[in-house]
Amino acid sequence: MTIAALIFEKLLVLFLLMGAGLFLAYRRIFTKEITLELSKLLTRFVAPSLFISSFISQEFSWEKLILLLAVIASAFLLIVIRIILMPLFLPKNRNTDKYAILFANVGFMGTPLALAVGGKEAVFFISGFVVANQIMQWTYGIYLISQDKSVINLRGVFINPAMIATVIGILLFLLPFKLPVVLTDAIDTFAQLNTPLSTLVLGSYFYKTAFKDIFLYPAAYYTAFLRLFMTSFISILIIWLLPFSLSAVKLALTIAVISPAAMNTALLSQVYGGDYEYGSRLVLLTTVLSLVSIPIMVAVASFLYL
Repeated sequence: MTIAALIFEKLLVLFLLMGAGLFLAYRRIFTKEITLELSKLLTRFVAPSLFISSFISQEFSWEKLILLLAVIASAFLLIVIRIILMPLFLPKNRNTDKYAILFANVGFMGTPLALAVGGKEAVFFISGFVVANQIMQWTYGIYLISQDKSVINLRGVFINPAMIATVIGILLFLLPFKLPVVLTDAIDTFAQLNTPLSTLVLGSYFYKTAFKDIFLYPAAYYTAFLRLFMTSFISILIIWLLPFSLSAVKLALTIAVISPAAMNTALLSQVYGGDYEYGSRLVLLTTVLSLVSIPIMVAVASFLYL
């Protein structure tokens, strides 16, 4: 089975889980309050535990540590190149669209997909992309939506669950001894909640938005095309040129850059005065269309380097 076919198969599993989340929301089992609490559980504890699990599963080597730092640097490069390209595609006042194109849903879509296809080694490296993604979202991303530099909270950049988990993971990775099996098994078991919970919650969001709001807004399709195809293709070309020989590194970077728009496209718009409803449409539309776009982009990457 080719990697593109494998990716499509894993995506179908994720989308079936999203369908289950939609059904649970329809049956009022996933109420707004429950979904909110599950989102907090995911972002604050479950997703960070997956990063920690991926670190403690790896044998320490300086080569892997250097590769992780190189992934972080590469992630910054890939995001900055998209920032530079934005004026070519969109006018100045389309800030919500720009945010959706720049920042990927690495947490709810990218990481589960990386785990399913590349295992914990891919999650280990995709955590480096998450670091860069978090820093850029909470600095340039907030400025992009608010157009106000004063609202940037540098404390939030570094004191957040993903960053804390990555630091803890690196420290555990550096330890000259292994943690007790009972402890690592407990962390691994808890981390396994990430894929089902994240996709169930993401699926429940579709219940809150009318069909016409997601699919019958032409301007959103142009943004989705830029997010899922145009800039993803450019990013794949850049990854092809990067001097990485380990396939897990390029797989992690590829999955990260071709993921749909970040959930924060909606959430930060609501907090910082952007167009929250349009941001929600972009997240949901790019998520649905990613069922087609991700296998196509992975096929392109497979032809070049995977």
